[in-house]
Amino acid sequence: MTDMAEWLGHRDPKITHQTYAHVMPDAPDRLRSLMEAVFTMKAELNLPLEFEAVVEAV
Repeated sequence: MTDMAEWLGHRDPKITHQTYAHVMPDAPDRLRSLMEAVFTMKAELNLPLEFEAVVEAV
């Protein structure tokens, strides 16, 4: 979120979150799954992550 805020020219990431959070409603669940995979090493990560849901929401 902070990288996006900087890219958009927002001084505070809170502005970015308040403006765009509705576009990625499943982001907390995806982040939780990603971090679980990283810490438990149960899955191989394919980067960059897909953001098809974001494109569809817009």
